[in-house]
Amino acid sequence: MRTVASVVAGLLCLGAVVGSARAEEAAPEAVTMTIVNIEYEGSKIWVPSTVTAKKGAKLTLKLINNVPSEPNQHGFAIPAYKIQEVVTRGEPKTVEFTATKVGVFPIICQLHPAHVGGQLVVLP
Repeated sequence: MRTVASVVAGLLCLGAVVGSARAEEAAPEAVTMTIVNIEYEGSKIWVPSTVTAKKGAKLTLKLINNVPSEPNQHGFAIPAYKIQEVVTRGEPKTVEFTATKVGVFPIICQLHPAHVGGQLVVLP
């Protein structure tokens, strides 16, 4: 009888560990970050230029335009996620979305295609 109880207790412990691991997979860590548009050696860029998240994660991106030169508005777009914002200097914007697709997706300035964008990396 003691052997049966030991086996049952072991299986219950194993089930708790496996269940805990699955719960962690089901709820990827949320990503909250600030991305700043700056001018560096004549190029306008978003810094950091790479945003990384796991599929299913909620992302909250605070966008700040710190480019001192004209024009005073710059774009932030992730076409694969249908995100398109215009960020005016001195008026931060917040973008919230859930990473639903795995892959590497370009981040662009839809207003000024020559500006350096970045990438959204969504891991499985």
